[in-house]
Amino acid sequence: MKSLGRREASLGMGAMLAGCTPEQKAITESNVAAGSQQKLRRVLIAISVRRVKMTEGQSMSLLQVEELKRSFEAKWPPIGIAIEIVDVDGAADNGGQLITAANARFRAGQFLYLQTSRVKFRNDFVNEYEIEATLYDAAARKRIWRASTQLPDFWKSATKYPFMEDQRPAAADRYVDSLTAKLREDGLL
Repeated sequence: MKSLGRREASLGMGAMLAGCTPEQKAITESNVAAGSQQKLRRVLIAISVRRVKMTEGQSMSLLQVEELKRSFEAKWPPIGIAIEIVDVDGAADNGGQLITAANARFRAGQFLYLQTSRVKFRNDFVNEYEIEATLYDAAARKRIWRASTQLPDFWKSATKYPFMEDQRPAAADRYVDSLTAKLREDGLL
């Protein structure tokens, strides 16, 4: 029995060390509405990352609007998608007035609403969480696509500690890459 305990301890240590890699994956699952054939060209993206029941420190450990904005701006215009990004964190009526004002200037063909959903904690720290993405067609005024992206072991690659600061843009890039790949797979890009 003594050797079995060592073996279990070795397996546990190996699994723990394997999870410490800086290249954490973003896993996106989606569904697309039947009959949505329109490709994305002009997308207004509304982002809400903060959660009411989280502390300021816990909220800051999530990807922030500015980090996501930089990643979207670097990745979507080169593939032919014009974007306008609106920060709706804490805004009244889920940012409806901010979105309406931005759309008056931008005239989007689609609206993409990103919000933090399920959050899992390890002790008092965010361990992993999900970002829900919902895409609406502006002309039809209906939802045409929905996705949920899991960011497992997020704390290992995107905490707000100074020595991890260089990992945060990579985490935002992995999220946008995962979302883009799923949109392409579902025929919207």
